[in-house]
Amino acid sequence: MDMGFITRVSAFTGALALAGCASIGGKNDHAGLQMPGKVPANAAVAATWYNPPSEFPGICLTQFRDGSLRFDGGFAFFNPGRWTYDPAKAELRLQLAPTPSLALSHAQIVLHKNLLRVDGQKNTLVYGVKADTDAIGLGGFVFYRDMPCPAGA
Repeated sequence: MDMGFITRVSAFTGALALAGCASIGGKNDHAGLQMPGKVPANAAVAATWYNPPSEFPGICLTQFRDGSLRFDGGFAFFNPGRWTYDPAKAELRLQLAPTPSLALSHAQIVLHKNLLRVDGQKNTLVYGVKADTDAIGLGGFVFYRDMPCPAGA
């Protein structure tokens, strides 16, 4: 058998094995980015939270399975964001775009609607969230879980 052919096959097989290993528990594995409770119909979405319109337009918070989050309809200054969920502690961490007043703006509403703590250094809000948690408070607004965000919000 040609030695060059064997070398190319070995290199190709090694590359396939490395690609397979990289997806096991690696950077591309988003199995840990699950939320307790209802599973959204959109496979790319882990959870949605919606603040329905009242004196302000509705605001949608979407958590994507890749760990990103996005605000639509308001709070766009918090974009881009990231999220993680620790099932052992039942803690949802929302890391928002750098905002100098994050800690100050949330200092007056600590423990409002499941807010456990604010990490101003990391621009992170930490919430207690379980399968039956129906809402979280953010910036003085209440965001309801699993309430569908209207198109365009």
